[in-house]
Amino acid sequence: MRILYIDDIRYPERWHQEGMDNVITVVRTYKEAIELLNNGYDVIDLDNDLGEEKEGYDIAKYMVENNIQIPYIYIHTMNPVARKNMLQLFERYFNSEIIVY
Repeated sequence: MRILYIDDIRYPERWHQEGMDNVITVVRTYKEAIELLNNGYDVIDLDNDLGEEKEGYDIAKYMVENNIQIPYIYIHTMNPVARKNMLQLFERYFNSEIIVY
């Protein structure tokens, strides 16, 4: 699977399991994520708090506004308000499988 992992600090440990053939792209900023979103990912694994003005929720809004459909959406933010907002946004506009962890 092709995975876009967005987080300003953490690394995608969950995707490095034995037997999984994943290509993981790690990005740390909103700008990097927006530049790569159209590259055909199977999974987006998304944090909210990126340590800058634009956050993960802004990436989620960009995906909706530009109809960027990704089959599997993982939300791993520790921010409860942003987690709820991203989940509601994705559930409303996409038919993706959404996992919150």
